Amino acid sequence: MEYSMRKTGVPFYAFQQIPYGKAPVGDLRFKEPQPADSWNDVLDATKNTKLCYQVANGFGIPNVEDLETEDCLFLNVYTPKKPVHEKNLPVIVWIYGGGFICGTSNFEQAGPHYFMENGVMFVTISYRVGPFGFLATDDLSSPGNYGLKDQNLALKWIQNNIEYFGGDPNRVTIMGTSAGAASVTYQFMSPKSKGLFWAGIAGSGSLLVPWAYQKDSKDIAYKLAKTINPSFDPSSSTAQLVAYLRSVPAGVLNNASSKAIWDTVGNEEIIQGFFYAPVIEPEHENAFITERMYAAVEQGKMKQLPLLIGIESEEALARTNDENWSASLPSYDSDVKLLVNHNMRINDSKTLAEVGQKIREIVTDGLLQNNHAAAIRYFSDTSFNRPIIRHGELQSKFSDVYFYQFSYDGKLGGKKTYVEGAEKVQHSEDNNYFWTYGNWSVLDTYPPEDVLTSERWRLLLTNFAKYRNPTPEKIETLQNIIWPKVEPNNFVYLNLNNSLSIVQGHPKSSTYSKWVDLYEKYAQKPYINF
Repeated sequence: MEYSMRKTGVPFYAFQQIPYGKAPVGDLRFKEPQPADSWNDVLDATKNTKLCYQVANGFGIPNVEDLETEDCLFLNVYTPKKPVHEKNLPVIVWIYGGGFICGTSNFEQAGPHYFMENGVMFVTISYRVGPFGFLATDDLSSPGNYGLKDQNLALKWIQNNIEYFGGDPNRVTIMGTSAGAASVTYQFMSPKSKGLFWAGIAGSGSLLVPWAYQKDSKDIAYKLAKTINPSFDPSSSTAQLVAYLRSVPAGVLNNASSKAIWDTVGNEEIIQGFFYAPVIEPEHENAFITERMYAAVEQGKMKQLPLLIGIESEEALARTNDENWSASLPSYDSDVKLLVNHNMRINDSKTLAEVGQKIREIVTDGLLQNNHAAAIRYFSDTSFNRPIIRHGELQSKFSDVYFYQFSYDGKLGGKKTYVEGAEKVQHSEDNNYFWTYGNWSVLDTYPPEDVLTSERWRLLLTNFAKYRNPTPEKIETLQNIIWPKVEPNNFVYLNLNNSLSIVQGHPKSSTYSKWVDLYEKYAQKPYINF
């Protein structure tokens, strides 16, 4: 199918809902994905009609229940011209975010219209989320990481087939935001992904963030069974547990997962680990992740490929949209131990209280409940800034790293609640400058500054996909800047605002060094994440 958008009217072709994996149903639930069977008839690739089960409808998808299915291992291919073989295009593969419990690659929520102006091919992939993608039992009954393995299988399909659509399998860049960005970096870590891509783009996420790892996966799996069936015997073996959960209808399993999350986790989930998230697997033939993430980055065990990684100016600003936001803050003041992330692995109550007090002092001299900007800074730092900056810093010792902060506050960014004293760009907001969401973001209807920011951001991203360098040459649209790489002893980043600027030093420098010092003094080593 052919589409176009904007006055520029760049046409492109959409090949939708192409199967890359067999339906992971029955005995294939909670197992590694299997390649899809070939077909002989003509495949209807004109629309998306399926969606992986969503524990939460975080993307506001209409009639989501009608689309949800376990048979969801599909991908979509978008190309700005008819497939040709004379000059194959670089390929960007989008891995969606959504906290590992939701997400969509469908055309209506992830429209590639604007990227089609930049001479690249775009592929969006669907992968299992929630318990279907990340249920784990700490043993071989259900090793976990199925969502990451789905992504890996999709990347293999792309290597084998993208040339037929006019794409270059030797220039595949994987890209994601939030949990999608964490997924990108997990693909960088896993030996199973060797040779499947040549660069990565990770926005507002990393495998070092605390929410992208679940240390209590076995307990969560048993809790899920008890939520479905209160009489389920907790002394059952993990094999019996998994067999039972395989027998449960998918809709029942999904609804119970939602109930278990919201009844238990509340405000703590994002700083202590998402309920369903990647795990460190026991050693086995199909294992995807088997060692600590921090060590992999620190010791150069990641793929030594170029990485473009960064943050928004105030990641946690979106927290103010939660109706319980203000009411939750006094609990952190009355019990500062709640501010200490589990990844510090501090067990002594006295030390926990001491560290909690020091954490609060990093962002304010007073109480969080009296300083909402400071509270937002705390959540931005501990959930995003600290680990993502650390990732860029560590990986720069082994490969090219380009770091950014997206600070442009435009109408295209969407509605939000501003807080005096806090920055103005919230988690994943930069996505609005390169995606279309139905008819909501017709770019030509927005202010010229928004259009220019979109053009700049897409140009930087697609340059990186084409050349593994966001600024291979000086051009006027990018103010003739050259974006320098991060060096191990010289952190530098690009700040994207009304204008572009190169900034020496760490983003969030007033707090970042204090966090690092705190971890060095109090956190138990070796770190798992940061």
